[in-house]
Amino acid sequence: MARTFSAKTARPVAQAAQRLAQLAMGPDQPLLPRQGPRPLGMHLTGALSLWLGLPIVWPSLKKNWPGLSPELAPRLEKLRTQLGPGQNPEFHRALTAAAVARARLFISGIQSYRQNKARRNMLQAPVIWQAGTTRVRDYNPANPGAPSILVIPSLINRFDILDLDRNHSFLRALAERGLRPVVVDWDIPGDDEKNFSLTDYASKRLVPVLDFITNGAPLLLLGYCMGGNLALALAALRPHQIRALALLATPWDFHQPDATIGPQFLALAANLEPYLESLGYLPVDIIQSLFAGFQPGQVMSKFTDFAGLDPASLEARHFVLLEDWLNDGVPLTAPVARECLRDWYGENLPGKRTWHIEGKLVDPRILTMPAYVTVPGKDRIVPPESALPLAKLLPRASLHEPMTGHVGMIASPKAPQQVWTPLMAWLEKHK
Repeated sequence: MARTFSAKTARPVAQAAQRLAQLAMGPDQPLLPRQGPRPLGMHLTGALSLWLGLPIVWPSLKKNWPGLSPELAPRLEKLRTQLGPGQNPEFHRALTAAAVARARLFISGIQSYRQNKARRNMLQAPVIWQAGTTRVRDYNPANPGAPSILVIPSLINRFDILDLDRNHSFLRALAERGLRPVVVDWDIPGDDEKNFSLTDYASKRLVPVLDFITNGAPLLLLGYCMGGNLALALAALRPHQIRALALLATPWDFHQPDATIGPQFLALAANLEPYLESLGYLPVDIIQSLFAGFQPGQVMSKFTDFAGLDPASLEARHFVLLEDWLNDGVPLTAPVARECLRDWYGENLPGKRTWHIEGKLVDPRILTMPAYVTVPGKDRIVPPESALPLAKLLPRASLHEPMTGHVGMIASPKAPQQVWTPLMAWLEKHK
């Protein structure tokens, strides 16, 4: 190993590693308000291990590396044949140079993002209801008589993804189509919410919001991701007040497509219990780490690509605003974290149709209002196999399967055409 990874070839690797550490610690960098990509240390370590470690692990890879992706095996075999047996100093130098270049691009991409001047600077929609830190915002206050649609985002991320930019806002698009979108702005749990469970969020927040907006009359209800599960719970509690239900990338069978996920999450819940017990909540950085596990390497790939963008371009602005949203998450209360990790992913209570809210069984089969289920075909956070059962269980469901990702269904340039337009056409039929 020492002969293969010489002091000469190690020098640029060490320099790049030092630069990574400087970026993490920031001794020569101005204090920047952006924290992302979160958790920064984990992503920097991942880049260091993957790229700067390649010259070290290459001898093992050249022989046989267990766990190699099957589609890469033919390419690796071809490379082995071309290089032949024994040492190949020229290839090793090229491999080291390429690894260092990749690491530098990743660092450059992070720096470019953290220093970018783009900000989401739109005026916030007015607050029409508040309890604790939970607010409800009205996106069509000039037309209070328009058909109301209550929009429930995930508890984990802020609703801003639905109102990302002036020229890319799902909520404002709904208002332009003559609807009155009112969105739940969860914010960080405060003293009132610190011990909230999912039942508390449904009964102490969503039910009062529903009563306030409708005054007993039915309305349209839309949930995105985990917000879709909360929308299902609300529909189960107050079915007579829901005219139609739209669910976007909502997980239901949490053990699909991989049934082995259950024991893994039960073990994870047990390992995280000391943090939940001592802190009373699940920190954002731990949540971000879990999401990174769904798409390993995505952060390294996208920031490496971002390094090549013009910082002043519209594409760069869109990237920055989206990353700002991703890195401005909301911690989960300990009770909700336990329910998500243990009851949903661990025990799959929704998929088994044994999940209860306020003592009420949340069973899609008994929800008879018209429903619209959007299942993104490229979703890695909520795999299609997990979301598709809802379309089969809801008695009056229409299924839409755009070829987008979980975030892309709302945030990508193609989202208005592929997702928003057909959804709004359906909503208009049921308003």
